[in-house]
Amino acid sequence: MRHLRERLAGMARSVDRPTMAWFWSYYRGRIPRLVLFTAGSLLQSLLVLPVLALVRYAFDTVIPAGDVPALVRVGLAIVGIRTLGSAISLVLRSHILHTVKGAVTEVRRDLVSRVYQLSRLTLVRADLSVVHTQILQDSERVDHFANVLFSVVIPAAAASMVLLGVLVMLDPALVVVASVVLPMLWLAGRASGWLVRRHVFTFQRAWERFSKGLHFVVRQLDLTRVKAYEAEELERQQRHIAELYASGHRMAMSYAVHGQVQRTLTGIGGILILVIGGAAVARGTMTLGEFLTFYLAAGMLYGHLDTVTGSVPELLAGGQSLATLHRFMTDGEPEPYRGTRVIPFSGSVEVRGVSFTYGDEPLLRQVDLVMPAGTHVAIAGANGAGKSTLVHLILGFYRPHGGMLLADGVPYDEIDIRSLRRSIGVVSQRPEFFAGTVRENIVYGSPGATQEEIERAARLALADEVIATLPRGYDTELGEQGVMLSGGEGQRIAIARALLGRPRFLILDEPTNHLDAGAVARLMRGIARQADRPTVLVISHDTAVLDSADSVYRMHDGTLTLESRATADAASA
Repeated sequence: MRHLRERLAGMARSVDRPTMAWFWSYYRGRIPRLVLFTAGSLLQSLLVLPVLALVRYAFDTVIPAGDVPALVRVGLAIVGIRTLGSAISLVLRSHILHTVKGAVTEVRRDLVSRVYQLSRLTLVRADLSVVHTQILQDSERVDHFANVLFSVVIPAAAASMVLLGVLVMLDPALVVVASVVLPMLWLAGRASGWLVRRHVFTFQRAWERFSKGLHFVVRQLDLTRVKAYEAEELERQQRHIAELYASGHRMAMSYAVHGQVQRTLTGIGGILILVIGGAAVARGTMTLGEFLTFYLAAGMLYGHLDTVTGSVPELLAGGQSLATLHRFMTDGEPEPYRGTRVIPFSGSVEVRGVSFTYGDEPLLRQVDLVMPAGTHVAIAGANGAGKSTLVHLILGFYRPHGGMLLADGVPYDEIDIRSLRRSIGVVSQRPEFFAGTVRENIVYGSPGATQEEIERAARLALADEVIATLPRGYDTELGEQGVMLSGGEGQRIAIARALLGRPRFLILDEPTNHLDAGAVARLMRGIARQADRPTVLVISHDTAVLDSADSVYRMHDGTLTLESRATADAASA
């Protein structure tokens, strides 16, 4: 219970000043447009004045005189004014939509950019299916929040101010009577707003669990079938769906309760005006035209107030989403390197006295490794020895807790890490593929590659032999995660993708997991014969692969030792 109270209290404070400051930052450059829109809304609201004047004139003068032609002219004038108001409304609507959609587009762009700015460690710890849901669902709610705020609330507030001024001029005493409803509206809005906020929070969490569960169903279908766990998994997902239904029903009902309470209270205000104003007409202290004009203006006012108060649930839901997205934009660790220097990377990498700890567990201890440009280095070692951690450090995914890395003698801290990665090719043990063709998967990261360059990379990677057997060659669809390929076929296509960019530094992580020794030997010979031969770092247990390296190191318990440099010595001799 204490945890729940703390969560609810935090939820109530979720839309704080920093969150709103972040939201408004996207509108600073759009302030002139917002001012223009507000002025236009106020101008449109002023059109109610001639309408009310014409209504009063019709009931006090034209109708008693029986002047039908004049009554028709009054009606046509009111229609003309209303038509003008509709045209202005459409222009303002287009104007504000352009402003709001532009700002939300920037929010979405920054959210996606934030994903690339976060460190790998932060993303590894995060639930990526929840992150995916938050960016999609909450950015859509922020879009709706801004649209309601600027397109609905601001025009309604402007119209309310104009109508209130009209009512005060018509009959100040009756305005005092009608205003009795306002404190009740405020109190009811505060109470029902708390209920709405709580149910919105619950629904958002239920939606995240449903999205996470659906993501699991799609991505882990083979695992579920292999374990014959379909019935149990379906039952688990049905619980998420039931929870989503219940929380969605409660949220929708809280919206409905809020709306009905607000409409009932504004209706009470209208009844008070009807009774008291009608009595004044009966006593002869107010003309019928004055009363109908006041009643019409008050009805419009209450309608706009109802619009504003009815928008509260949507604003509260948008506020929750704002808080969620603001946390995403401000929490988490950024990428470890922020240098800006772009170097003409030749392929030389040096690891100097590097140590790395994950939690309380040291993974690397004072590792030294020099890989000159064009050399072939191999690292062997048991699983968990620290090989993958070293690869991640070379790629700049993590920052060492001790020591430093250098590329062509330049510290990583000074280098634009993304420009460096463009010169590094990586083939992991489990290559990543997306649903697309062979060609699309190979050229990812090298969009300007020609067909000739694609075929060259495929030949060098021995992938041309695989592609030739596929039903549609380079246009064959691979399916999600490359399910249409065997392990060896996928590895060759992944190597082709890595080689297409002509990397200056190539990392092959366990290439013999899916390739036989003969294929690996042909691959390494082909790479070595290239005029622009890259530096090659191979992580492997295979003796044939290790024997072909210039230098062989062994990783054990986070330390790296030189095991052999026989090939390099023989070459120099």
